[in-house]
Amino acid sequence: MNTLYFEKISRFDRVLEPVTVSIPFAEGILSDPQALIIRDGETLLPVQSRVLATWPDSSIKWLLVHFQPNLLGNTDKTLYFEIDETRRVSESQTGLTVKKTGRGIEINTGPLSFLVPNDGFLPVQDVSLNGATLWTDVPFSGFTLRHNGRDLTTLSGPVILELEEAGPLKAVILVKGKHRTGAQVPYLDFRGRITAYAGKPYIEVEYQFIHAEEEAELSLEGLELAFRPHLGMNLQANNTKSAEAGSAKLALGQGYYRTAIQTSEDAPLEMSLSTETILYQENEHFIDSFYGDFWVDWRNAQGGMTLSIYQAHQNFPKALRVTQEGITCALYPQDAPPAPLFQGMAKTHRLQLHFHTHDTPIEECSVRSLQFQLPDRPALSRAWFREHNPWREAFFPEQIPDRLITVLNRLHDNRPKALGMFHFGDAPDAGYTNQGRGQGANVWVNNEYDRPHACALYYALTGQRRVLDSALVSARHWLDVDLCHYSPNPLYHGGLKIHTRYHVTGGVTPSHEWTEGFLDAYFLTGYTEALEAAHSVAENILRHLQRPEMRRPGATSVREGGWALRALVGMYIGTGEDKWKYEARRLADLYLDWYDAYGALLAPYTSHSMPRVTFMISLTINSFARYLLIEDNGDRAERIKKLIVETVDDMLAHCIGPDGIAYYKELPSLRRTAPTYHLLEALTHAYRITGDIGYLKIATRQFAAMSPDSGAGQRAKYADPSGAVIDGEGGGRVFADKYTSLLIYAGAATPLGLLDWYEYPY
Repeated sequence: MNTLYFEKISRFDRVLEPVTVSIPFAEGILSDPQALIIRDGETLLPVQSRVLATWPDSSIKWLLVHFQPNLLGNTDKTLYFEIDETRRVSESQTGLTVKKTGRGIEINTGPLSFLVPNDGFLPVQDVSLNGATLWTDVPFSGFTLRHNGRDLTTLSGPVILELEEAGPLKAVILVKGKHRTGAQVPYLDFRGRITAYAGKPYIEVEYQFIHAEEEAELSLEGLELAFRPHLGMNLQANNTKSAEAGSAKLALGQGYYRTAIQTSEDAPLEMSLSTETILYQENEHFIDSFYGDFWVDWRNAQGGMTLSIYQAHQNFPKALRVTQEGITCALYPQDAPPAPLFQGMAKTHRLQLHFHTHDTPIEECSVRSLQFQLPDRPALSRAWFREHNPWREAFFPEQIPDRLITVLNRLHDNRPKALGMFHFGDAPDAGYTNQGRGQGANVWVNNEYDRPHACALYYALTGQRRVLDSALVSARHWLDVDLCHYSPNPLYHGGLKIHTRYHVTGGVTPSHEWTEGFLDAYFLTGYTEALEAAHSVAENILRHLQRPEMRRPGATSVREGGWALRALVGMYIGTGEDKWKYEARRLADLYLDWYDAYGALLAPYTSHSMPRVTFMISLTINSFARYLLIEDNGDRAERIKKLIVETVDDMLAHCIGPDGIAYYKELPSLRRTAPTYHLLEALTHAYRITGDIGYLKIATRQFAAMSPDSGAGQRAKYADPSGAVIDGEGGGRVFADKYTSLLIYAGAATPLGLLDWYEYPY
């Protein structure tokens, strides 16, 4: 059960490969992070850890763990972790050092040393390899962003440096600042991250630009990072002639099946990933995990550097050019059509900078770049998540039909694939689009209803790598595009935008804001911006809850407060901060008053009606069940249990058609047959409270009437006017909409034999 499983990926051996895993622990199990040991057979591996969350008794809930195992090519591997207060982690043979100076932060990994300056985001300078200075002090020119015909740069200007990790195996430096105009006027925020590993000659660089200015819209016209090593400078002490040192060898690699490598000793090499490239390039990978590789290499007698763009194809357009003078990395090429950058939007790019000797085989550089694109990540067992469940809800049943896993895989995998710099990580929805909500344009679902959370839970259940990748990619899209980083409107600022055309042209409402997926992203990776985003969204929800209609029973849609309640409960479970429990309690009391006032959870619809809406009422009932995870005793809890059961009974009395199947809404014009997965879960909660199996039998009838579709339909890949390339059509939200309800229902029904008919026959 306490295993770390590495599935077979690369055919090459990886020696002391940097990997990270986040491990949850039940309350009271682990108090000292140094007591966690990881074994490869009988060998204890050096470990670096960081506590991400604790339980009320101060024991560790989530522990982020870094280590460097040896992984053999073409095979899987299982390691073991234990809690042992008597043994301590062995020291790293190649420790990493971090030193703060007046100029910035110096990092030494062993083979590589560099400075992250506190003036500008270059991103690094003073680079040395194996003790020898490479090229000049400042080989990078900073990130240059062109908007509305103006250039902004990160080359100079004060920045804030923060150590998120400080060795001995891994160092992470956060960088915050503003771009500068040519006249040194600050404009447009940026965030950066530099990651270095003990014993390794490569680093990872993240750069995020953020539109938090007063203009409603900017035009993004270019984004570049230049590497100019200034040939012939700082020669090694072997009396190499300047001309020889200045003659560079060039290489470029790109591929989605096998990487095609071009080399040159004089002529420039360049390639663009454009709409046409993506539209006409065949690819069968699950794009959240992998598409291909895109890198350039420049080297002379002093040494070389390979620059790789992470998920370049998924985030096209991109371009790379390498000449004798150096490298130009176009994260948004200037010859691409300008892209609208609306107020509150951001975008993050990741790069790998691999510094190497002049004679390092180019194939070795290519393999390291591929490892960057698809790194090794160990998986925990389902049994571990069941016993150390940080989410509290029964998301890890011992028995569910294998056939249901097949259906969930299809639901997860088959949503429309969307590629493009502002679009990857999200999907359009044909249902919303056909309703005309996009005014003729595709409507993006903005990862409704919390796809990052659904994927994180499904990954914990099954250990499937692509599901973890999907959780992180969806959360990354949220963090960049759908999260409103700035608005003068307090009801927009810090919130998640509702499904709409071009992601951010709609408003913000609590029924389409989620916190749990952000929290999962933080707990699975340690990325502090995900935790900050969860707080940002929760604070936005609180501002919405101050609106008069959100404080008066029956004045707004039932689901508005229902989703808000789940977001606040998720914040309390994730952070343990009493503030969120208090706000959740206040909202629960509002619904209790609502129910008492009307005898049901009725809400306004047409000007003359307050119909029951099965899926909205069920959704809110399910949020009340989540509330019981944080307050299961006392008068309020008993009133909530009573409300759950009586509301379910009320729906069964008023929302079921003559076939015994639920309909959509309680109006003659809307009584079409529409069984909802949220009702399955609501019926399951009524069963849990009463022990009456009849609720599960009714749920099973609803389940039998539903045929979970696979999400995306077949359609030729096409270029969307918004700049995306889209493969498939259909529901972009079907997996997140269904997952938790299906799992909670199946986890209760399967042990009782109610789903025997649904299992595979053999």
